[in-house]
Amino acid sequence: MERAEVAEMMGSRFGIPPEAFEAVSFFLRGRNVWAFSLPEVPDLDYEAVGLRFISLRGRVPKPSTYALQLFGRFATKNVVDLSSDQARKFIAGERQSMEADLEDGYVVVAHQGDVLGCGLYSRGELISQLPKERRIGEGGIENLLEGGGR
Repeated sequence: MERAEVAEMMGSRFGIPPEAFEAVSFFLRGRNVWAFSLPEVPDLDYEAVGLRFISLRGRVPKPSTYALQLFGRFATKNVVDLSSDQARKFIAGERQSMEADLEDGYVVVAHQGDVLGCGLYSRGELISQLPKERRIGEGGIENLLEGGGR
């Protein structure tokens, strides 16, 4: 998959400039776009190279949490910066009501400027898209949100 095509997807949705992807190459395997830092896919027998960047399974491309954690800091639109209480709910995988200046669809979710991952904003509700294995329950995130996880 061409870098320009991925940059256009990420630019139109999140306002991420194309220059952010200059050192990244992409390839399409099945319905997933993968990102890696070599100029081309190595001539090896492999299951996957790099990290899953975007899923093309649904009618709208969905960026992975990893992709947004790496490139979400460059986003200028469809970004929501959560309060500590809202971030706790997001990391725990909870849905939450909120009115925000966002377009319906996938959004970059941050807390105090640090990108947490991907959320789905629809009709005033934020739905965590963090993979279940990466969610942290209420009791386990106090240290993380208070700066102890850095």
